[in-house]
Amino acid sequence: MNHSRRAEAVSIVLWWGSLTLLFWAGGHVRDVPASLVGCAASAAFLIGLGETAHWLRRRIQEHRATRRSRTP
Repeated sequence: MNHSRRAEAVSIVLWWGSLTLLFWAGGHVRDVPASLVGCAASAAFLIGLGETAHWLRRRIQEHRATRRSRTP
């Protein structure tokens, strides 16, 4: 695994852990406790959604940049 992919993986894991703890603690503060597994699943879903949106945004930008460079 190269450095850039490792850094991205570490970043995602840190976001996932932070978001999981935030959901879990928020539930306990509001007296609506949820299981840690449920919070982890919700955090994984949201991070997956965010990463997919980010990937799509990059693809669209690359496509537009390529199309602009071809048109005279």
